[in-house]
Amino acid sequence: MTTFLLYGVTSIGGIGLIALMTLVRPSSRGARYRSGDSWDHEPLWWMGNPRGSGVAGPTVEAVPAGAAAEHTARGGARGTW
Repeated sequence: MTTFLLYGVTSIGGIGLIALMTLVRPSSRGARYRSGDSWDHEPLWWMGNPRGSGVAGPTVEAVPAGAAAEHTARGGARGTW
């Protein structure tokens, strides 16, 4: 009986608690957008963390077209460093 309570009831209770938490919709959230509905918000370019980036424009400067990179890599599978 103890084994059943320990492994059976706690497992089923945990699964039930997780299911209840995922199925209950919080009432504090507003209405969701459904495809086909009108979009009432401004368009937005997505950025992972716009407030934390602190960047107003591109983060990488363009390399001039005529500049060739110097080959400095050495080593490899042979280990000739």
